Amino acid sequence: MSENENITLGVIYHKLVAIEQDVKEINEDLHRVRPEFVEKLKKIEKEKEHSFKSIKEMEDQMDAK
Repeated sequence: MSENENITLGVIYHKLVAIEQDVKEINEDLHRVRPEFVEKLKKIEKEKEHSFKSIKEMEDQMDAK
């Protein structure tokens, strides 16, 4: 392998490492839940199941919250 090939492979390797780091950070951001959503999810978990007689009744219930 020539010196130019070694330099090229080195540059490609460093770019690949940087891309992998960027992908890791993006993945972590995508899986992070905003605090206000965590609170909403906790409220949903606490609520009991409820059945509605109509879509209108369900919409009214949702608007009340």
